[in-house]
Amino acid sequence: MPIINNIHTNNVTIGVNIRYTRLLKNISISDLAHKVGVKVYYIQRCEAGETEIPPPLLQDIANVLGVTIATFINTTKRVPTSKESYLSKALKAINELEDSIIQNQDDKEYTLIDTDNSNSRLD
Repeated sequence: MPIINNIHTNNVTIGVNIRYTRLLKNISISDLAHKVGVKVYYIQRCEAGETEIPPPLLQDIANVLGVTIATFINTTKRVPTSKESYLSKALKAINELEDSIIQNQDDKEYTLIDTDNSNSRLD
């Protein structure tokens, strides 16, 4: 039983790190899936820790995101006292990052709409 839990924890840790890195690099899940040659659903399962990622695919993901595999596996620099605590903080950071990206996209869309309206006016 501990081995299964450890494998699941490792899959979740790797998935959380992939998602966090992908969001930091502002790459959509569909872009990542397309660039590594898998379905979006498969990347979603990987990021959720529901499946073990084969090493060649993990390397492809790392290459697309411009990082090393160690970025996904090594958590020693960021790990607090327990893995659950680390995962909770990582998921919170991901949610905050997603909110920030959505807010920035909303601001850009508003600016673009605003600019288009002002350019189309004839005085």
